Amino acid sequence: MRVKMMKWLMFLMMICVIGLVACSSETNNETEGNGTDDSTETSDESADGDVTIRVAWWGGQERHDMTLEAIELFEAEYPHIKVEPEYTGWDGYWERLNTQAAGSNLPDVINMDNSKLNEYNSRDLLVDLAPFINDGTINLEDVDDVYQEINRDGERVLAVSLGANALATVYNKDLFEEHGIVLEPGYTYEDLYDAMIKIKDGTDGEFYGFDLANAEYEMFFSYARQNGQSVFTPDGTGLGFEEHVLVDFFSLIQKMVKDGAAPSHDITMSYIDGGNAMVGDGTGAMQMAASNQIIGISQTTDYELGLNLLPSLEGGEHGNWIRPSMSFSISQHSKQQEAAAQFIDFFTNSLEAHELLKADRGVPISSKVREHLAPLVEGPVQETFEFLELVADYTSPADPLSPPGESEVRGSFLRLVETIKYDQITPEEAAKQFMQEAEGVLK
Repeated sequence: MRVKMMKWLMFLMMICVIGLVACSSETNNETEGNGTDDSTETSDESADGDVTIRVAWWGGQERHDMTLEAIELFEAEYPHIKVEPEYTGWDGYWERLNTQAAGSNLPDVINMDNSKLNEYNSRDLLVDLAPFINDGTINLEDVDDVYQEINRDGERVLAVSLGANALATVYNKDLFEEHGIVLEPGYTYEDLYDAMIKIKDGTDGEFYGFDLANAEYEMFFSYARQNGQSVFTPDGTGLGFEEHVLVDFFSLIQKMVKDGAAPSHDITMSYIDGGNAMVGDGTGAMQMAASNQIIGISQTTDYELGLNLLPSLEGGEHGNWIRPSMSFSISQHSKQQEAAAQFIDFFTNSLEAHELLKADRGVPISSKVREHLAPLVEGPVQETFEFLELVADYTSPADPLSPPGESEVRGSFLRLVETIKYDQITPEEAAKQFMQEAEGVLK
């Protein structure tokens, strides 16, 4: 009887062992399946509640270094969140994001440009940030609406601005003083032309005048608005300006290059490809730029640089507007949206982080941060703060976000600008061709 009982107990133990092995195997298989099919979810959150978020941005080495230092502060404040940075220069940034989007593998937080925001929104790639703002995860209490209005799609918030800037001219103060040039706010395109010719005539060495910096497309946005029109219609399905406005603009560009008030296309591109600026080496007196670009340009020169408004159109309207220099969005692929929102809040409101970031991405949108930084900044950074106050008196409300297809429209515009500069086409022919190509993209 005792022997039978022992055999029975051994049999039961074997059944239990087999059952445990089967359960263990099933658990392992489920874990492996998650790792294969949804690797982001498995790698982004560990058993103890720690999470990992990927953050992508573009810029130069100095921006990378400053951002990495700020990320260290963030990780110290949020020890359960680890940040994996993905940064590169502007070239290739969007190609990489497109590849990641096609593979449903976008970073959690992505650096967004105004010109791309509507395109990514139309592809359902961006999270609505309004719930995070409404519950205080992203605190915008100290942010004026003007800094955020362009980042909206109705009630949806597509991004949070990383800093504000405006279209500007960067000018070489030393050259202006040497040649007795003063361009007060309200100066016209004719005043700009005359100033560049005056410096050119008084210069023995190389001088290329006003560097358009391959930013004619951005300049035309202001020019169209000065004419009371806009590049795109409000719904983004067509162009919002009359053909003669573009003919006038193309004629201006062609005249400036032909007469030596602006450089030829090949000279402009040689400077851009070399990472240099004409205003920095004294071969140009002014250039088109976003206002925060003065910070980077100033680091490459011993000349004293300043910011000025864009030329105005005599009898025209204010063409400029205050805009996000760039923004942070959360991608729909993110499995850690709460942590991503906390990251955006930190970059919006942390005083310590902004002491490191030095307004490189534009003037901070939080009034508390601006007040904190104001006595700490100097030189070109201080110029950006003062310029934003100046330009506020020469702006009008921003146009709606550029529509999907904007990249193709911009490419067509710049290609035709190049042919105009080489005198290969008339402004009338170029305007007609551009409008046909652009309308074809937008329909």
